[in-house]
Amino acid sequence: MKYRNLRTIFGEGARADYLQSVLEKAQKEAPKAVGKNKGTHVLAGMQRNPRDDEAITIINLDDPVRLDQDGSSRLMVMFMGSNFSGEEKNSIRPEQVSLRVDIPLHFAYDRELLKEYSIYHIRFKISSDDKRFTEDSVKPLQHGYIGITKRDIMTRLKEHGYKAETNTGSLLHSVWHQLVGQGIAMHPVIQISGSADSLGKIYELEEEAVAKYTLAPMGLNAIPGGMAGIRMMHQLRLLTSTRVGVKERDAAIERLQRGGFEHGSPCAHYRKGHYRKLPSERLTWVSPCWVNLKEMSAQENT
Repeated sequence: MKYRNLRTIFGEGARADYLQSVLEKAQKEAPKAVGKNKGTHVLAGMQRNPRDDEAITIINLDDPVRLDQDGSSRLMVMFMGSNFSGEEKNSIRPEQVSLRVDIPLHFAYDRELLKEYSIYHIRFKISSDDKRFTEDSVKPLQHGYIGITKRDIMTRLKEHGYKAETNTGSLLHSVWHQLVGQGIAMHPVIQISGSADSLGKIYELEEEAVAKYTLAPMGLNAIPGGMAGIRMMHQLRLLTSTRVGVKERDAAIERLQRGGFEHGSPCAHYRKGHYRKLPSERLTWVSPCWVNLKEMSAQENT
């Protein structure tokens, strides 16, 4: 089956059919460009029906290929908000995009098939015109969050969106919830970064990526990725074993961060990061931190 990865991500139906047509058009018009590892962006746009999430209006861009762009070559699937007029089909503005899904072209064209586990990166695009943010306070949003999943990316993204809406998840969700509550125009971008055919390998990839890019306070991962984070959860007695799957590990992280510890608690616990509004109306990032973790570690080693 051609374009198997598209159908793994978006399911069978109109979305995958439309994206396949965009990729085929791009390959026909710029075959050398779509074979590059860097600098080629293939754009696709669609508008969701607010009453039916599966229903879409396709946006047929006249020229979907952008050459010599920054970063890796990828298919950029833009879900347009209610402010999209659809009149200028080759001048989509960032503020019109409510969500973007990025798929590296080697996955989009099935040059490499997605394996059982995927690693993904969520970050937030904030307009440079929003003067409430400083260069430093916007960085955690730009670095974002790295996670892994055994299921399709769109299903996982919906779960993140629900937890952000209800403020029932981890650091990522509480910050996302706060941004929406303060009326900040931010546009989530989720990118598939890689995949692996074993739990051990995907944990290895996640541990390396989180440490390099998104571990708080740098980004929105509250704990180290992979086995490093699992060992921490085990030390905090939130896991009974270090041999756990992704779902059990993520549930332990969320239990930790909604633990409801009172100020001054002697237990090792985590204080979430958040944005604080200054008298100037600017937002400052209050970094998350662990409290009493060293004391617990000392007790564990005695």
